[in-house]
Amino acid sequence: MAERLNFNITFDGKEENVTGIYADLVKYDILRARNNFPKREDSDFLFMALVAYAALVRVGKVNSNTKVEDFLNTLEAIEPVEEEGAEADFQPESTE
Repeated sequence: MAERLNFNITFDGKEENVTGIYADLVKYDILRARNNFPKREDSDFLFMALVAYAALVRVGKVNSNTKVEDFLNTLEAIEPVEEEGAEADFQPESTE
């Protein structure tokens, strides 16, 4: 099961908080294959950028006619955002 991915992104002089969902991960797979981009394991930064691109197009913050390369050329910064509590380990209650 895929989780939502959250990013703070700066592109084309704008700052956005982006939430990638499963549909954006599917779009990433399509874009990666179509453009002969490396796999996620070999390119973490490109993975984040493409998921952010897919999410921004999906919500209408980037025009759907914007080419991937053009979007990447306007990308100034991208930073993953951890959800609160995401790192908390489950600890069973002590039976003492």
